[in-house]
Amino acid sequence: MELSRISIVGGGIGGLSAALALQHFGYRVTVFEQARELREIGAGVVITPNAMHALNYLGVGERIAREAGPTEAYLIRHYQTGDVIKVRATGTDYVERFGASYHQVHRADVHAALAVAIIRNDPDCVFLGHCFETLTQDTRQVVVHFDNGKTYASDILIGCDGGVSKVRASVFGDRVVNYTGQVAFRALVPMANLPANIAKMPYAMFVGVNRALLHYPLRHRTIMNVISMAREPRWQDEGWMIPATIEEFSELHSDFHSDARELIQAIAPGTLFKWGLRDREPLPQYTKGRVTMLGDAAHPMTPFLGQGACIAIEDAMVLGRAFAAASSYGEAFAIYENTRKERANGVQLASRQQADEIQGVTQRGANPGADADVRGLYRYNPVTVPLASAGELTAA
Repeated sequence: MELSRISIVGGGIGGLSAALALQHFGYRVTVFEQARELREIGAGVVITPNAMHALNYLGVGERIAREAGPTEAYLIRHYQTGDVIKVRATGTDYVERFGASYHQVHRADVHAALAVAIIRNDPDCVFLGHCFETLTQDTRQVVVHFDNGKTYASDILIGCDGGVSKVRASVFGDRVVNYTGQVAFRALVPMANLPANIAKMPYAMFVGVNRALLHYPLRHRTIMNVISMAREPRWQDEGWMIPATIEEFSELHSDFHSDARELIQAIAPGTLFKWGLRDREPLPQYTKGRVTMLGDAAHPMTPFLGQGACIAIEDAMVLGRAFAAASSYGEAFAIYENTRKERANGVQLASRQQADEIQGVTQRGANPGADADVRGLYRYNPVTVPLASAGELTAA
């Protein structure tokens, strides 16, 4: 297939994974990122075997595993008593069962591994400081307009600009956005500052009615990632960097076990952030003309199954394979969408259900829920899954 100009809007994990997959199969890509520095914000991210298959295939899995370090057994604890309700598998168990590892890793380390790989392939493939405004397309090309006044024409475009996707809005129109009634908190705590009991059991999640508090170490146990999701009907704002106070976080978990309360008090003031979780319906169609969507831009994920980044990486791997198998961009987009839509949209909907389960809504009291492993999500291998046919879907 002759395509000399492939644009990717969004330089996060999904966009860089798509770039690397397409490069692997012989295509040149251009990535447009609105930030002026190619880096990732946030804290921890879970990379499960389904995504590790793709990262290993694309040559970055070893680096990501090395940055993360080994993963130990993961404990589910009752929010009030602290009792262990369930013990999840270790990293070694996942390799034996699925042929790929499981890692809890700093999001920036995944991003850096992908960025180094694509720039090594093509030092000039990333354009920073390009914030997408709108696009136009016809039978010949897609023209992207950026807020810096620049425009860029390409043969096709892949929208990877996250849950609040401007590409999606430009192509498919604005969609209804619902506040989920969930507020999330996050913080990073140096391991040296942790309470003794948390340091002894560093991989755990406290589950309780309307709330769940998760913690796990990153970067070879040098820092602890702390995440909490709680039902809060009053909270509306969306964004990763909204400051929160230790007092409000502590009050929300005042009836939790002392280990959890002490962990909250170990968070340094000014290092705690919150955001309201918004939910958008998955797109019934990922592709329109010369544009397709990938990752959260197509199927925005809530964090309750830990699959947002993983599903985006799956998307990227299948997209690359689709281009390798197709004779036209329209056929490639159709193969990609027909292969991915049921899987990705299904995981998005399952993540909603998971929130009710772990927060004791469908079963009152602490409840581990049917996690991603129990749901069979780790059995998916985007490197070997059979590609769907183009079928009736067309990108023209």
